[in-house]
Amino acid sequence: MSPSLFRAEPYIAADPAAIVRDYPFATLVLPDMSATTTAIVFETDNSAQTLIGHMAGRNPQAKAMRTGDRVLAIFAGPHAYISPRWYVEKPEVPTWNYVAAHVRGTLEVIEDDAGQTEVLRRTIEIAESGFDEPWSIDMAPEGRVAFLLPKIRSFRIHIDSIEGTTKLSQTHPESDRQRIIDGLKARPYPTIADLMI
Repeated sequence: MSPSLFRAEPYIAADPAAIVRDYPFATLVLPDMSATTTAIVFETDNSAQTLIGHMAGRNPQAKAMRTGDRVLAIFAGPHAYISPRWYVEKPEVPTWNYVAAHVRGTLEVIEDDAGQTEVLRRTIEIAESGFDEPWSIDMAPEGRVAFLLPKIRSFRIHIDSIEGTTKLSQTHPESDRQRIIDGLKARPYPTIADLMI
């Protein structure tokens, strides 16, 4: 049995799949411990059973991928150093606030053009979803997708488990939490402060 993501009770994410959806730039780790950071997204909107992604074919990890490999995908959301200067009611030592999810599953290599095109289509659909007029793969210059398909290697992860952590100073008094939020917003960490509210 694989070790789990360390998650102290107060920090267990209520919806770890939401972390995967919100922060799809992940690190894929193969059994040989090789790792590549790439976009990895849920295959469909209404299911958290499979993830899909792709990487450059010239990446040595792409060549090493095998259907049946047991893999880990690490989704790292916002994170920030927490200074003890912000703790007044409950003095503490320095720590780190963060949001993360670990997905474990079985890899399936996708090598046919139609399958790889669908991986690209879905990844673009997710990445473009915040735009008023989303770009789609059908808008690519003529022949460009066909040119790129032999140069990538796509994959599907059949999910066994999704575990998430949201460590956001939940165990501290509200006044200390507010000082942390204010301190983070005054520094280059506004995103983690926004999550704490």
